[in-house]
Amino acid sequence: MRKPTLVLLLAALIPFATTQREAAPRTDYFFRFVGGATILDGQRLRGNSSIEFVSPSAVNPPFNPADHFRRISINASVPSTGAILSVVPTHPHPPPVPGYYGLSDKEGVQDAYRLISTYRLDDEGSGFKYTEWELRRAKGSGKVLLRYGGDGDGEWRWIARREKVYDGYMEKEIDKWVPWYMRPSGRNAKVVEGWDYRVVDLELVEAKGDVSSGAPGGVNGGE
Repeated sequence: MRKPTLVLLLAALIPFATTQREAAPRTDYFFRFVGGATILDGQRLRGNSSIEFVSPSAVNPPFNPADHFRRISINASVPSTGAILSVVPTHPHPPPVPGYYGLSDKEGVQDAYRLISTYRLDDEGSGFKYTEWELRRAKGSGKVLLRYGGDGDGEWRWIARREKVYDGYMEKEIDKWVPWYMRPSGRNAKVVEGWDYRVVDLELVEAKGDVSSGAPGGVNGGE
């Protein structure tokens, strides 16, 4: 009996390989604060609104079940440079267009950017940054930390700024801690000294469970 050729063997394997690739689970992530004292350390970012901004930020429990933690996907390996952080849509009501994590300069603070989540890139202006995220593995701890393009000198840092917002679920005003990416300088010192903030870092953590808009935190099971 004639042996099958290599071409025929490869052709037979292609459908199986394609099926396996399509069936492979997608890895999604979220960010959480590192540092900032016990009030913030380990708190994951949720999708809280702040006036005209949707600022992924930390709030104290109990959590609003509709306040999802903005689970994200990444278009690159970890660690990486030049990464884009895409918001994973919840179901069954995903938005009509993709969403992204990015840095907004709309508040006009020099050398300081608010972290926001947006579905409207055209509305964010030319100063909006979202295509050059860097995911760096910290020496010693191995934690994957978030930076933005080209900070070779380590001058930029994350801070968590406290804001007061009215929460309809709690029916009262609550604190939320919003990440800002900034470089301390004489151009922003007077503004920043009036803020209530903590120096923090942002750690990338793998998310587990299925995405669901009806589940607490937007996820069924695990984190």
